[in-house]
Amino acid sequence: MMPAIQKDPLLSAAKVLIVLIQIVVVFAMVMIGIGIGALLSVGHARIVAEIAAAGAPAFAYWLLIAGMAVIFGLLALAYRFFKELTGITNSVGAGDPFQIENADRLTRMGWISVAVHGVTLLIMALAGWFAPYLEKAGHHADFGFDLDIEGILLTLILFILARVFRQGAMMRAELEGTV
Repeated sequence: MMPAIQKDPLLSAAKVLIVLIQIVVVFAMVMIGIGIGALLSVGHARIVAEIAAAGAPAFAYWLLIAGMAVIFGLLALAYRFFKELTGITNSVGAGDPFQIENADRLTRMGWISVAVHGVTLLIMALAGWFAPYLEKAGHHADFGFDLDIEGILLTLILFILARVFRQGAMMRAELEGTV
């Protein structure tokens, strides 16, 4: 095991930023949860009336609720992603990044990224379906979704780094066994 990294401002800044992102994600999850609750209770009649006035089918109300639940799930995936990243930054700070646990974390982060892209496609489909009805109801409906090349590259890099970390951990274990 290597000595812990002392006073690395970049690592410290990364840890602070990760915590702040997690706080924002949890706050957004709470707000989405409150929004779902409000739509299911006090806002039900008004939203159903707006949906009917826009000419949308009655099941659009439930699609709206489902869409908000999907966004909640997307935020939960984001939280999990940053939780895994916290484990990696902690091991880097401890001076021991090349361990199988970090390879596993990177692999999970890669799969989370794949899931996020899949869920985003679902959200894009729902938004596209809702767009004409929102326009009829007088709401602006420019969602502006496009292909996320950077996200796809991040996913590939995560899987590659997972293999690099796994190989590094195995090489370290092999070297320690020969000493």
